[in-house]
Amino acid sequence: MIQRYAGRCLGVSEFNHALDDINRAYVQQGNVTSRAYLPEQSLQSGRLRIVVIEGTLSSIQFAGIQARHHELMGFPGLRDHLLNLRDLEQGLDQMNRMPNWSAKMQIVPGNKPGSSSVVIQEQNPGILHGQVWADNNGQYQTGHETGHALLTAQDALGLLDMWSVEYDHSLVGSAGHRGTQYFSADGSIPYGKWSVFSGFWMSDDVYHLQTLGEDYRLGGRRRDFRFGVSRVVARNSVGVTTLQALYELKSFNSTLNHVRLNTQSTRQASVVTQASESLKALGGLWYITLGVRFGTDGAGTRSSFAHPIESEPHTRYVKPALDIDGYEPLPFGLSWHVSFHGELSSRNQFATEQLQLGGPYTVRGFLSQMLVGNKGLYVRDDISYRLAPLDLHEHCGVYRGFCRLFVDGTEFYGIIDGGFVKLGYRADNLPPALRGGSIAGAGFGLRKVSGPVFWGASATHAIAHGPLPDEGWIAAFQAGVRF
Repeated sequence: MIQRYAGRCLGVSEFNHALDDINRAYVQQGNVTSRAYLPEQSLQSGRLRIVVIEGTLSSIQFAGIQARHHELMGFPGLRDHLLNLRDLEQGLDQMNRMPNWSAKMQIVPGNKPGSSSVVIQEQNPGILHGQVWADNNGQYQTGHETGHALLTAQDALGLLDMWSVEYDHSLVGSAGHRGTQYFSADGSIPYGKWSVFSGFWMSDDVYHLQTLGEDYRLGGRRRDFRFGVSRVVARNSVGVTTLQALYELKSFNSTLNHVRLNTQSTRQASVVTQASESLKALGGLWYITLGVRFGTDGAGTRSSFAHPIESEPHTRYVKPALDIDGYEPLPFGLSWHVSFHGELSSRNQFATEQLQLGGPYTVRGFLSQMLVGNKGLYVRDDISYRLAPLDLHEHCGVYRGFCRLFVDGTEFYGIIDGGFVKLGYRADNLPPALRGGSIAGAGFGLRKVSGPVFWGASATHAIAHGPLPDEGWIAAFQAGVRF
């Protein structure tokens, strides 16, 4: 760093440049309270002595909330060590990963020379939060309209822990004749750069199919358990890099008139490794995740296909996947949100493990029909324009409450999605819809996503339906409350 100053006749300007280089190097490493200076000295020997006072962290204080175990879980081992802004940002991120937290920090002088104290400010966010909403994103066979209830507990144990349970159920349908229900429970606990997480979910679907004068009851039950650990391995002013590994055990059980269909039922264990990057680029925020899923024959896997041929489902496979989410501001007050997902399986999988294309969560413009395959990708694009600012209620006079609940932050947005899937093996005997294809959809909508009341409505239509039938215009709605 200072080699370029050796062997030269230096003046005051060069002295200052040398100090700037050293201070800049410390700041780039996150040591923002460390400073280099020139002590009083004689330069007759030809040596320049530079002293660096490395700033330390003397204490972490919490304002607006009780300290509990927050320092231990979010900022372990930082007290009385060299103050590093990256480590403090990591702890702050662990706090703000909880949806109702918005902690901020301030660095103030410490109680010792050369030391600093950090004050974490957070207005009491409460522990229990929830939301209830309804939408019509369900399948027609099992119940088009669905009700949802979500309850979260944030920092319930004082460990910066987060827990959530969700229950969904079809709102329309004859009990036992058709319907769907879903339950999930998730939890995570951090420790500095580490996080441990686990989750469980299950779903049950049932509907009846009439054909050739016969009535058939079709049922499906899915269970999923996962446990994993993640660690932040790099952090700078541009982005954060995280590594993650998890074990997942899924079970699928399909029945026809209460009789198990062995060829469509299995228990699949897999191990997933991922590398994620969140970064600031092009004036926006981007989240990139590259992962590989390894399906295994052991660790809980069970299948009726002991030695599957190419066209039969395998439990042992390798499936790399890439996910990208980007949020970019555009001219004229517009904003762009893009989501990309792509995956490629080395072998044929059970249908429930394959990429499913078509619907409100992949390619919009489709609902009752979808494509499935072992490899493929899709891209979702929303371009939105905010019709009402978030503080519109300040200017609504006697309608202040109405504006705050139903109007603040309302957006108009345009939709364009597209994608393709392929089966991954030759199957001329299958109909075209089961061999994959390309589809695309477009549409528009209105939504309000902020505040205690949220709602949305959209209309979408297929612009390229490939082997799927054209479903015409599809109207979707969502409405709910937060508490």
